[in-house]
Amino acid sequence: MKRLITIVFWIIMVTAVTTLFIFANKKQEKQVCKEFRIEIDYDGAPELVSKTTLRQEITQNKLKIKGNETGKLEIERIHRILNSNPFVKKATLTVGVNGIVKAAVEQRKPLVRVADQQGKQFYIDEEGFLMPLSHEFAARAVIANGNIRPVNKIRNVVSKEKPQYQSLRSDLQSIYVVAKALKEDPFCEALIEQIYLDENHEFLLFPKIGHQSIIVGDTTMIDEKLRNLKIFYTEGMKKRGWEVYHTINLKFRNQIVCSKPN
Repeated sequence: MKRLITIVFWIIMVTAVTTLFIFANKKQEKQVCKEFRIEIDYDGAPELVSKTTLRQEITQNKLKIKGNETGKLEIERIHRILNSNPFVKKATLTVGVNGIVKAAVEQRKPLVRVADQQGKQFYIDEEGFLMPLSHEFAARAVIANGNIRPVNKIRNVVSKEKPQYQSLRSDLQSIYVVAKALKEDPFCEALIEQIYLDENHEFLLFPKIGHQSIIVGDTTMIDEKLRNLKIFYTEGMKKRGWEVYHTINLKFRNQIVCSKPN
């Protein structure tokens, strides 16, 4: 008898909690959205997209959020619109019990600005995704140009089996590798302003100060090449001056070959 009473008690409790949950959920669905907030996390990256633009994209798709019942909001569609923006890495939506809808947006970080042979420009982000230039803002990033085959359409093939940049075609992969290596060394990131791909598919770097051409060659042992470059600039150049050498060749292992202007 005692066991039966216990079972009945728990059945009543579960039923009551379920009923309250359904009632609260229905009540929340009738709640009118008081405010739609968009919060963008740039995480130190230059701004490429604004809250205003994201709001306009939602409005252009004839979606009303503020003033609408939360139960009638097309959450999945709003989510798709936000995530379809080329500058958005990830967007999530939450609906609060107070009627406030929040969109938490994480922006992509531009790594390098690429200009192909036809002059078309675009970004490669820190993961290896292609992005168009922003119509709102200009991001400061190292620029890559030279013998880069035309990119007719900015298209990304998302990969879950390998690093994203490996889904790029070969010349863009190599540009990514060089730019990433520069980014990971604060000295080289501050020093270099241009990556150039020559007709032999070898890389040259051009610094912000001085008039040197820095010959890198291919991406083989790129980290070691940049370490040697850093040592050369911090120890060798300060003794001889910035204008002594015309070219700095890093192609050969464990040595730097320099030439002076004619």
